[in-house]
Amino acid sequence: MNIHVPDTLTAGNSEKYAVSIRLWPGGLSFAGWIPSEKDSFFFGKTEINRKKRYDYAIKDLFFAYPFFLYAYKQIVVISANRQYTLVPESVFVEKQKEQLISFVFSAPDEKVLYEPLDEFESVVLYSIQPEVYEFLSRSLLCPTFTHAITPTLNQWKKQNFTGYPKQIYVALHEDMMDVACFDKGALLFINSFHVGDSADIIYYILYIWKLTGLDQRQDELFLYTNLRMYQTLRETLQTYLSRIEFIQPQWPDVGMDVPPDVTALFLCGL
Repeated sequence: MNIHVPDTLTAGNSEKYAVSIRLWPGGLSFAGWIPSEKDSFFFGKTEINRKKRYDYAIKDLFFAYPFFLYAYKQIVVISANRQYTLVPESVFVEKQKEQLISFVFSAPDEKVLYEPLDEFESVVLYSIQPEVYEFLSRSLLCPTFTHAITPTLNQWKKQNFTGYPKQIYVALHEDMMDVACFDKGALLFINSFHVGDSADIIYYILYIWKLTGLDQRQDELFLYTNLRMYQTLRETLQTYLSRIEFIQPQWPDVGMDVPPDVTALFLCGL
């Protein structure tokens, strides 16, 4: 799949745009807008050549699409993988970040990055291929790195802060499922899962519902996915849960599903 950008995005006016490059195991997406023009948002994605090493495949995409290397107002690189964990601020020690990731994920060869989650008094630790990190740091103009869960959690917390009753948020993207449970802004549960079909998704939702002790009649489930998947899931879930809501896509004119972290990032001002 080719990535298409607006005709107005050129090397001459790229500094008007704030953009994101989202890395996921199967490919890459590119999104952006002019902050003063809310209808200027665009989004495109493409898969990588899985026969090649990941960093080589990413480099091929950069050579194929020159707009990646333009000078932008702001550029954020989003890492969307399961290699992350939350650590309380009170116990986080920067010098131990590699050991923490290795303990949780057994990924000693990965570069470990971290970023504060001030609203949760926590730090997000996540890993990225060192070759990819070095290439992007060298090729892009002052990029900011973040994990996909960070903007997603911040956005969900804002939605839940005054919420009653408890709420579970589920975001589906690629073959991943991000889940977080809140009680008036307090984070009760968070995790990401690999899912193959709707049966996997339903299993995890009901398991987490039971694990966190939510009420089947009063507490709420919010699903961030496309309409077809929402209808499929609701058909089964409504047997067990009373309150199921569909989170409407923020960018209906884009023509494809925009991951929740990308939407949250732009809505929060990148």
